Amino acid sequence: METIKLCNRYRVPMLPGVMTPTEAITALEAGCDVIKIFPGNIVGPAAISSFKGPLPQGEFMPSGGVDVDNVDKWINAGAYAVGTGSSLTKGAKTGDFAAVTAKAQEFVAAVAAARAK
Repeated sequence: METIKLCNRYRVPMLPGVMTPTEAITALEAGCDVIKIFPGNIVGPAAISSFKGPLPQGEFMPSGGVDVDNVDKWINAGAYAVGTGSSLTKGAKTGDFAAVTAKAQEFVAAVAAARAK
């Protein structure tokens, strides 16, 4: 809570990770605008509607397990945004930064296609 308060004071975006509605309510009451569902691969896209049921005002962003092949499921489930890590940056481990750029372009296209539906 102290970290959230400090970030709010200085207008630093804060996306706390939650796995339960109680944690999501705590984050909303603390002033978080976007709440990270983490790890997303454990709860799956259906978690978005489960959270949105009692908390329709919440904006949720899954992180952990989000990749190009499933990003549409998250967006279609109502995700405000998505977070990704290793599936995006895999090429950087070997110095293949062009692969990171290409994967980012794939993500952008996949999100745009999902939102267009």
